Amino acid sequence: MKPLPLLLLISTLLYSLCSYFQNGIPASYWDWRHELVLLSGVQLMTVMSAAMLLATRPAWLEKTLSGLDKMYGLHKQLGIAAGILLATHWLIKLSPKLIIAMEWAAPRIKRSGGIKDPLVSFAKDVGEWAAWAVLAMVILALLRAVPYRFWRKVHKLFAPLFLMGAFHGLILMPRTMWLTPVGALLAALLISGSICAIYSLLGKIGKSRQVNGHISQITPLPANQLEVICQMDSNWPSHQAGQFALVSFNQSEGAHPYTIASAPRQNGELRFIIKALGDYTRTLAQDLKVGGKVKVEGPYGCFDGEANSPRQAWIAGGIGVTPFLAWLESPDFKGQQIDFYYCVKSAKDAARLTEIQAACHAKNLRLHLIESDTGQRLNIAVINAETLDDIWYCGPQSLGKAISQHLAKMSNPPRFHHEVFAMR
Repeated sequence: MKPLPLLLLISTLLYSLCSYFQNGIPASYWDWRHELVLLSGVQLMTVMSAAMLLATRPAWLEKTLSGLDKMYGLHKQLGIAAGILLATHWLIKLSPKLIIAMEWAAPRIKRSGGIKDPLVSFAKDVGEWAAWAVLAMVILALLRAVPYRFWRKVHKLFAPLFLMGAFHGLILMPRTMWLTPVGALLAALLISGSICAIYSLLGKIGKSRQVNGHISQITPLPANQLEVICQMDSNWPSHQAGQFALVSFNQSEGAHPYTIASAPRQNGELRFIIKALGDYTRTLAQDLKVGGKVKVEGPYGCFDGEANSPRQAWIAGGIGVTPFLAWLESPDFKGQQIDFYYCVKSAKDAARLTEIQAACHAKNLRLHLIESDTGQRLNIAVINAETLDDIWYCGPQSLGKAISQHLAKMSNPPRFHHEVFAMR
């Protein structure tokens, strides 16, 4: 089962069982409302705590979740789920006016003479303020028109908003529930999520994996691509061919993920090939200078190949050729039966085509250059997937989806590996 449904299932079952053994089955609308408000709150803290954990980029989870790119994809799913659960939580809370107006339930008779707890009232207000802010952040994250540099700064507000939500949950959770298994779960979620939030607020995320360096070479390539060679300091931990790093050329812009387009080199050199796709990358050719400082965080990712797999297909779409450039430079890939499909607009737009052709010839790989300008298209059916052990793909999501759908129709498909570079 996928992580998000699993988290929701565990939190739902645990709360439902504890509530049933403690209170039985709700007998009225007001009882149902009370239970559903608490249930949605526990579900919400579950997904928000998980999102907070993934935001810290924990190295120990990378292999389990198949790389940082997949972790960020899950982080996005958790954020969307948090927005939906948050809206559900408040709609249930606000439902009495509609229910009473429709005469589906009688008004609740309030006890008189009670003294309001100011801490409870404050926790309710804090929760409401945080709710509106989180919903606004989720909407901003989904609006692709919002510039990355603005979204990155706003996104940092998630940490204090989580702490506000944790305070809300801590105060409003019924005391009797804290002594049950769901209380233990919520306590663990609040503690772990709060630690991650404080870690984020202190600016510690990724710090231990950041290494300084400088730009040693810049080479313009066809189709608005730029090759940047970075000389890293001696504490660079090396990498596996096919991994990526978070690269910062400009502190105000922040780090962007780029595949390391070279195998490990003894002198600590890293090669990146960057295509001008957005506002920031379009200006790199003018902004970057030889000798300029660079900060690289990583390495990350599990797109590191399978040297022991005898029958493989590599499929690259445009700038998605970068991990395969690293593999072609690596001594690990030699002697396997590999067909390399490189999809480009035209041969003149291909990045380092001469280097690729020479490496494929040296390693006895079969290179298939597919040029869309000449009417060529990758026909997934002709790659003979039934004869393969693995297919490795890096490129546009649309082509990756088409490959995945084709493989899903097979009774015994090969393993399909792909990167998901959607970091927001």
